[in-house]
Amino acid sequence: MAVWRKVNNWLYETFERDVDPAMLPGCEDLVRLWQDRRGDRPVPAWSDFGFHDFKGWHGRITLADMIYDPFDFRYRLVGLQVAERLGRDYTGKLYTEMVAGGMDPFDDFEFYEMTSRKLLISRLSGDLRWAGKKYVSVTFVDFPLSDGGDRATHILSAML
Repeated sequence: MAVWRKVNNWLYETFERDVDPAMLPGCEDLVRLWQDRRGDRPVPAWSDFGFHDFKGWHGRITLADMIYDPFDFRYRLVGLQVAERLGRDYTGKLYTEMVAGGMDPFDDFEFYEMTSRKLLISRLSGDLRWAGKKYVSVTFVDFPLSDGGDRATHILSAML
């Protein structure tokens, strides 16, 4: 585990792909599932998973399609509990569109691009003051997925 940066009440951390699941408390089952599905590849593909793999997590996961040059991502799926916590359903929206909601994405973009290109597991923790909820905290653990190649094509995120 490495702390990448701490900015505006947000902690950005990275983890190697072979991280001990105990290093990500509350998310151990997803870490084991992700590691099992990747096999001998750097990371698994989205197609390696099925609906039933996420039993108990459905409302707390998001899936994003990664876009490069310029970097951005589009939310393909946002779980109901995530949408409720954020105060809005971002399904189908680009991350850049969240700026209109008050988010300052500079650090997020730099972090997500770095972790997507390096295929690192990451964890972000902080409050939701940008969404008008400064007393609400949230933690997301992000898992890179790739349909092949040396960078993430998708990010699977779990809200703890």
